[in-house]
Amino acid sequence: MSHLICYHHNRFASLEDVSVPVNDLGYQRGYGIFDFLRVAGETPLYVDDHLNRFFYSAEAMHLPVKQTREELLQIIRQMISVNRLPYSGIRIMLSGGSSPDGYQITAPNLVIVQVPLTPPPDQLLLPGYKVVTYAHQRQMPHVKTTDYLMAIWLQPWVKEQGADDVLYHQNGIVSEFPRSNFFLVADEQTLVTPAHHILHGVTRKQILQVANAQGMKVIEKDITMEEIRSAKEAFISSSTKRVIPIRQLDEIRFAPYTAASITAQLFGWLQQHELATAARA
Repeated sequence: MSHLICYHHNRFASLEDVSVPVNDLGYQRGYGIFDFLRVAGETPLYVDDHLNRFFYSAEAMHLPVKQTREELLQIIRQMISVNRLPYSGIRIMLSGGSSPDGYQITAPNLVIVQVPLTPPPDQLLLPGYKVVTYAHQRQMPHVKTTDYLMAIWLQPWVKEQGADDVLYHQNGIVSEFPRSNFFLVADEQTLVTPAHHILHGVTRKQILQVANAQGMKVIEKDITMEEIRSAKEAFISSSTKRVIPIRQLDEIRFAPYTAASITAQLFGWLQQHELATAARA
């Protein structure tokens, strides 16, 4: 990856030439935000939604952004054009910047990088995720911060359970995965997803739109563990994963994932929506 160009200190540079000061608040205190979007060919997918969330997160965290959204979009497009990666993602990172006392925000530090991604396998070849639950509520869940302390700390435990991911819950209400949103297929015409105490994912938004366009009933509400037990299907969504079926959640097992599954149909609609979005860009 060292030959790739990135954006740092208001200029493009080789990735190997970029460094962050040790007194940066992102390094010292973990204080920062980011956003991540997938690139299809040379099209940054849903870039307006991602930039909207990035600026929202920056304002919520009191981090001024020097660049306008038009300037950031131009930087992203130029980076994609120069790096010419066949399948990739763009990560936009903004930290609190260098801080002499390690506590006060001074001049936020912006870094934008493009990273190669592995194309996802055929969804029908996936066995589906095994998921475990854990009682936790992220700080400022509506903001896409760089704070993944609990998620990373839990990784050894998740692996010990033979699981692929962990779903957070609090007071009997489930919320989200560390890097993904959660969906239930209540019946063939009803899609349910948590409404509160979550990061509202961009892929989540697209899934809700395509489901509604296909005539499904879409419900955003608090979801209890008892409701999960009666659901037909469940799945994960994120920018990189897109849609991943869940085969088991704690001791709850769901029907095997097939081409006839509602989850599979939703994924097909999402793919069509992505192609149409890229074609319009």
